[in-house]
Amino acid sequence: MTLFLNGKIYVGQGHGVEALAVSNGRILAAGTNRDLIAQFPSFKHIDLEHRRVLPAFTDAHTHFLAYCLKQDQLDFNGLTSKENVLELVRKKVIHTPKGQWIQGSGWNQNLWNPVKYPSKEDLDAVAPDHPVCLEARDAHTSWVNSAALKKAGITRVTTFDSTGEILKNADGDLSGIIKEEARRLIWKHIAEPTEEQRLNALRNGMNLAYAQGLSGVHCMETIPDWKAYQTLHRLDELKLRVSFYFPIRYLDRVIELGLKSGLGDEWLRFGGMKIFLDGTLGSQTAHMIEPFEGSDNFGTEILTEDSVNDLVLRAAQNDIACAIHAIGDRANRKALNAFSSARKKLSEKKLRQRIEHCQLLNPEDILRFAELGVIASMQPIQIPEDIDTANKFWGERCRYAYPFRSLLQSKAVLVFGSDVPIETCNVFEGIFAALNRSKRGEDASWIPEQKIELHEIIDAYTTGSAFASGEESIKGSLSAGKVADFMVLSEDIFNIPAIVIPKIKVHMMVIGGEKVYG
Repeated sequence: MTLFLNGKIYVGQGHGVEALAVSNGRILAAGTNRDLIAQFPSFKHIDLEHRRVLPAFTDAHTHFLAYCLKQDQLDFNGLTSKENVLELVRKKVIHTPKGQWIQGSGWNQNLWNPVKYPSKEDLDAVAPDHPVCLEARDAHTSWVNSAALKKAGITRVTTFDSTGEILKNADGDLSGIIKEEARRLIWKHIAEPTEEQRLNALRNGMNLAYAQGLSGVHCMETIPDWKAYQTLHRLDELKLRVSFYFPIRYLDRVIELGLKSGLGDEWLRFGGMKIFLDGTLGSQTAHMIEPFEGSDNFGTEILTEDSVNDLVLRAAQNDIACAIHAIGDRANRKALNAFSSARKKLSEKKLRQRIEHCQLLNPEDILRFAELGVIASMQPIQIPEDIDTANKFWGERCRYAYPFRSLLQSKAVLVFGSDVPIETCNVFEGIFAALNRSKRGEDASWIPEQKIELHEIIDAYTTGSAFASGEESIKGSLSAGKVADFMVLSEDIFNIPAIVIPKIKVHMMVIGGEKVYG
């Protein structure tokens, strides 16, 4: 039983207090030092030293276990040339036994000069004796070498009957670039992590989350990953609040098991199903109403309108929410149409339906989020690297790219995350990206009319995320009856220049009333 005193405590929704009373992992009261000391005279005291306190954040879109496992892989995020990427691969080769896979992620050809896909020959030159598979920043494209193609048995005549593409050169030779589901031809030859490797990765990864002020994550992952979270929970070692979304291919199995959205407890619960409707901006596979600038390319349609309508309806009939990946304006419209169709047939259902990314919207569709009760789950931390690419391929349509202000004005629920490991889960970089909407190292804001206020950004990481997982009654703000999850900051985020926000550190992290970091 503890009193946290002398804080500058943001409890949520624009309000603040100076003290919290905590017992059994829950907040008993929030108020002044004097009132709480008088009300709870036997509680021990912890002095917050007049530091800024925020509710703990929930990253509303992650592949968290993948992030934990990738801590030992190559990271190419932010590298501005192909040569820099290849140099890291070359160094990795020196310390890796021949024949063993080399993996990495985060390369982005849109940052290179010239802007073009790399080739298998590039990798062959630095890794002739190791199969190499490197995931692009967009997480929809793999760059592989000849050894990897040989190991997977992929040749010029290999076909793939699902959504995906094996790119070839003009002469018909394999280029080394593989997209979407076709990447599974490579992945099935890379050994899956063992259960113990998954558990150890999660144990280590939780500390990475705490350092960013995260008490929770919404995970878009697979059945083996779910089992790892379950095992850790059973061992009473899961000290991160997880809402889990399965790929839609498991829908039949989930229905057979009787899982309903919200099933679970305050540490681990089933969120719903993840559906992909299109690809990404960077690879020009986002599904568009009008083609990408200067081309006749409308992007990639992963599911027809009838197919996604049927999936969303079937899930809803079984009390299962859906989180739909949609980048392009056409994909977002299809997702909204699917939710609208299901709602008309099942008006009594109150599921927390959501669209992931919402990177480009047609203005005619913005009001529909609030009208349909669809949550906009977005990742502001991706803005700095997307600005040039969006301007190039979307042109004037960028007025409604990452349209935070338009969505909030329409009364839509806005939720923020990172899409880690595609980006870092540094929430302070995410806050700055949403606040400033600028390229790294530059001051000029991109589409400044879509900027939002700091307290609105914080709420998107807290009360918004809690609402998205149906947990608004137990988390998201620091009020009586809710879990005692909060972070103590090194700087007062409300009283420093915006440019300093990415440098903020978590001084102390408390989850369930217990100090877990700092």
